[in-house]
Amino acid sequence: MNERALLEHIIESTCGTPGVAIGPGDDMAMLDVPGASGNAGLLISVDQVVDGVHVHADTTPWSAIGRKAVARALSDVAAMAGRPLASIVAAVLPPGTSGEQAAELFDSMRLAAEQYRAPIIGGDMAFHHAEVGPLTCSVTVLATPTTNGPVQRSGAMEGDVVCVTGMLGGSFEEGGAGRHLEFEPRIGEAIMLQAILKERLHSMIDLSDGLGTDGMQLLARHAPLQIRINASDIPCNEGVDWRRAVADGEDYELCFCAEGDLPEQVLDCSIARIGMVVKAEEGDERRMVVIDGEQEHDISGAGWEHCS
Repeated sequence: MNERALLEHIIESTCGTPGVAIGPGDDMAMLDVPGASGNAGLLISVDQVVDGVHVHADTTPWSAIGRKAVARALSDVAAMAGRPLASIVAAVLPPGTSGEQAAELFDSMRLAAEQYRAPIIGGDMAFHHAEVGPLTCSVTVLATPTTNGPVQRSGAMEGDVVCVTGMLGGSFEEGGAGRHLEFEPRIGEAIMLQAILKERLHSMIDLSDGLGTDGMQLLARHAPLQIRINASDIPCNEGVDWRRAVADGEDYELCFCAEGDLPEQVLDCSIARIGMVVKAEEGDERRMVVIDGEQEHDISGAGWEHCS
């Protein structure tokens, strides 16, 4: 099964639903709010953390797992430059889960949700009967857009500068440790970026699956555009080369396309200009290209594939 093909099928078969201002295919959906005016609406998204995929429950404190489940969902709010409103959590626990483990998990989820002003208002809990059933935490987040409206994924325009916040690569280390358990969702940074750039901020996404995979989403599906990135401009974590930085995933930094003067930092977070959006030459179907010296590398889709 190809994950991207499945997502495309879902998007195409569910578009055009009445009352839905933004449907599947973006970081969050947005529902129209009856009687509201302007950019008012309700942003909604759901994400999950699964043992063996996003974490390793046998070697990771359950408090860290709970925090990541909430922070991962809130990273989608940052990608839309939204303001968190509330959270709903659900978990399926493995057989033999102790009361202490369950309390550790849910307490950490509650604390993380409160930290980012998205208090938990409900949810559900179940237990696997099968011995091999993995721990699974699902978090639904509700948010509101700013007065400037939500920032969507696929609005990049020719001539835009492509930027990323923070550093990339090596976040998910062997055994499941690493920065993916400690990252801060860039909610404040996203809101400030939108306040500074306003309509010059054309598209934005959070990097969970890797720059190659997620970066393609900044371009409209059928737009004859290409993102060209300079390898030397990619901000890599220590010990990581650009190849890993574009493919590792689990960074939860923001990648965005904008025009005009851009800040080099927002709050305490650095911003790196890594490339440009250009018109693709006829017959060139590459969406993401890294230029390393005299060589060009097609990184379209480079990153995490959940079903691989």
